[in-house]
Amino acid sequence: MAGSKFLESLIAGSSEKMKEVRRHIELAAPYPVNVLAVGPTGSGKELIARGIHKLSGRSGKFVAVNSAAIPAELLEAELFGYEKGSFTGADKGRKGKVEEAAGGTLFLDEIGDMPFSLQAKLLRVLETKTVQKIGSEKSLPVDFRLVCATHADIGSLARRGKFRADLLYRIAVYTIENPPLSDRTEDIEDLIKILSIKLKKTEKKITPARFDTEAIEFLRAYDWPGNIRELANFLQKCSVLYSGKLLTLQQVRPLMPNFTNVLADPDEQATLWDAARSTNDQQLSLGSVLQFENKENIFSEYSNIFEKNQPINLKELLQNIEGTLIKAALRESQGSIEQAASRLGLDVPALIAKMKSNALFEPH
Repeated sequence: MAGSKFLESLIAGSSEKMKEVRRHIELAAPYPVNVLAVGPTGSGKELIARGIHKLSGRSGKFVAVNSAAIPAELLEAELFGYEKGSFTGADKGRKGKVEEAAGGTLFLDEIGDMPFSLQAKLLRVLETKTVQKIGSEKSLPVDFRLVCATHADIGSLARRGKFRADLLYRIAVYTIENPPLSDRTEDIEDLIKILSIKLKKTEKKITPARFDTEAIEFLRAYDWPGNIRELANFLQKCSVLYSGKLLTLQQVRPLMPNFTNVLADPDEQATLWDAARSTNDQQLSLGSVLQFENKENIFSEYSNIFEKNQPINLKELLQNIEGTLIKAALRESQGSIEQAASRLGLDVPALIAKMKSNALFEPH
C-alpha cells in the first residue's frame, strides 16, 4: 500500500493506462531484473525508473545517463570511468556512472541511440558484473540494477542490425510501456496539479496559472506531441504571462502550440520538445529551426513572432537554436565531433566550446 501511495504521487493519473504502468512497476521493483521502459519522448519514462529504484529497496544511488545527449567519444568515459593519464586532459582518474550506481540503480535513457561499439562493452559489463576503466587493466566488481528507456522501436533496430540483439535480450527482461499523453488526456487535470506543485518549488517568483472547466476540456482535445514535457512547458508559459490567474478558453486558445504546419511527424515534434525543455517560447523559437533543410522558409515562422503577445529573450532564443542544431549535427554524424563540426562549418575546438556553453556535456 505504501508503494502504491508513493507511485501515485510520483506518476500522476487515474486513467486505466497509468494504473497499469504503476502495477507493472510494483511487480518488477522487488526483483533484480533489468527493465526496459518504452514510450514516446517526454512521456515520463524516467519516473518509471525512479519508481523502480525507490521500491526496489536498494540502498545505493539512482544514477541517470542520457545516451543520446553525450557524444560517442565521451560516453564511454562517462559510463565506465578512466584512470589518470589515460588520455590527454585526464589529470586525475574518475569513477564512471556504472561504478557510481553500485548498490543502486543505473538508468540509461535513450539506450537505442547508444553507439554500436559501446553496446558490446555494456553487454560485457552485464554478463561479467565487472567494469574496466579506460586505461586500466583491472576489472572492478559492480552490483547495480539496470533500467533503460527508449522512444525508438528498438526491436526493429535490432532486426535491421542497428542495435545488438544480444544486448536487447539482456536489457528487456521486463518491459513497461508508457503511453503518450494523447492516449490518456483524462489525466490532464491531475498532471497540471502535480506540475504546478513542481513549478512552485522551482520558480519562486511565479504563481502557477489555473484553468477553468472549458479550458481544461480544450486542453484535453489537443494531442500533445511533446507529451508531459510539452504540457509542463505550456503551464510555465501560461504562468509567466498570467501568474496566479484563472484562465478561460479565450485566453488559452491563442497560447496553444502550433506545429501542424511545421512538423508532420509526431516523433519529430516530440524530439523538438525534448531539445527545448527549458524554454518558455520554444514553439516560436524552435518550431521553424527543423525546417533548415528548406532554406527558403527557415525564418518565415518568425515574421509574426511579436503578434503573439509573448515576451521573448533574444539571447535565449539564439542559444536554443544553436544547441538544437548542434544536437542535430551530432545525431546525423552518429556522435562524431569531427563530422558534426564539418557539417556546422566549425573547427573541432570551436564546436567543443559551443557544446560546453550549451551544457551538452560536462567537461572533465
